[in-house]
Amino acid sequence: MNETPPPSLALSPAALPDAPLADALRLVALDGAPVLLASSTHSAAPPHRTDIWALPLAGRGPSGAVATIPQLLPALPRWDAAAADGGALSFVVEVAGGAVNALVRLDGASGVRTSLTAHRPFASFSGPRFVRGAGAGSLPAPSPGAPGAVSAVVDNATAVVLEAAAAGGSVDHPIGECIDVVVLAGSPGPTAVCKRVAPGASRGGALPGTVSVSARDAAYGAAGAEDAPFGDRRVFEIDADRAGGGLVIVATSAAHLLVAHRPAPGAAFRVLPVDAGGADPATFSAPCVLVTDRTVTLAVLSKARTPDARALVATWPLDPRP
Repeated sequence: MNETPPPSLALSPAALPDAPLADALRLVALDGAPVLLASSTHSAAPPHRTDIWALPLAGRGPSGAVATIPQLLPALPRWDAAAADGGALSFVVEVAGGAVNALVRLDGASGVRTSLTAHRPFASFSGPRFVRGAGAGSLPAPSPGAPGAVSAVVDNATAVVLEAAAAGGSVDHPIGECIDVVVLAGSPGPTAVCKRVAPGASRGGALPGTVSVSARDAAYGAAGAEDAPFGDRRVFEIDADRAGGGLVIVATSAAHLLVAHRPAPGAAFRVLPVDAGGADPATFSAPCVLVTDRTVTLAVLSKARTPDARALVATWPLDPRP
């Protein structure tokens, strides 16, 4: 990977379908090309639902509606997406149940829903994400080739990774105290990017916190010292992806979109400058990042669920040399 960061990451707008109701973004790679996914929740009156739309950023991939998630309650669900075999999409979704939230996986091609948290019916799960780079089949799959393990936060306090249990269903591996987490598979073991709660007011429903990065062993136990890519700066929402042997983390803060880059394990993180293109970073939410073979793509939502809602996207190239 090129260890010389770009002078500035310049954000530029990308048109969103159903923009006034847009509330969340994700980036997925389909056929090697980045595709931006956006959700909009229709909650004014029953029946409630969340629609997920696709916007290909490199001219390849699906466009338009790719999933509809029916809901009993009008809450905005947190969700994640990953590509399954054959280019289909698989989703993991937080299902609001009042005091207790469950997680389900939704197969985008068939619409089949699979419960991931039936083994703990009295625990509340939130913030689900597919483990980036995890092998297919580590959780019972609604269809062959569906993505594997899922991370989440239990009872707003502890991060876990859900994997298949030997006797069927799923089992969770604790990671530690977190209120948001991204887990990335890799060698010699996974990496966990964790947000821990910090003092301060919430923004858009997200509590402030600080970010730590730690290596994990095969059972997701701690396997080394923690690193703090943004120091003690308070952030609201996070995302991360592997970049070769390195790592890219994106986070929203009170006044900036923060991007940290570590070119290799053990190297120091560098926080990269971001040109917001005239947008106000105080309105940013739902940051996401995707690393493909030669490009880092990041996106953020500005002024969610307003008539001025829009996605802002930036890219920079990786070093093409081995």
